[in-house]
Amino acid sequence: MKAYLALSAALAFAACSPAADTEAEVPVDEVAAYDGSVAPGDYSVDDGEGTSPFSIDADGNWNGVDDEGNPNEGTSEIVDEKICFTTAGDDVARCWLNEAPGEDGSFTSTSDEGETVTVTPIAAEAESEG
Repeated sequence: MKAYLALSAALAFAACSPAADTEAEVPVDEVAAYDGSVAPGDYSVDDGEGTSPFSIDADGNWNGVDDEGNPNEGTSEIVDEKICFTTAGDDVARCWLNEAPGEDGSFTSTSDEGETVTVTPIAAEAESEG
């Protein structure tokens, strides 16, 4: 489960929809292009076999856990609209393509190797449980 690297992902994209009684369209030049970045915060990453915690700060520094549950950390950067994570002490970046987040802020992310995970903001996860 390399899920701790996934997230980092994509919540910086904030889609605004017009009011229900308005048929106005947002001009294309006013819609920000989604660049694959992830909003700073705490997330839960689900790889289909379990979940793991993941956090990312405004500078792209992240922390999570590895397959054995050991703490892990590193840095991230956006490259060609993918978020690429490098683990501390490693020179190889692992890149993920994030989909635009849904209404609850969750999104799917697919690695260059084909692994897909679901990333959910911890606040959204707590709201759905309550």
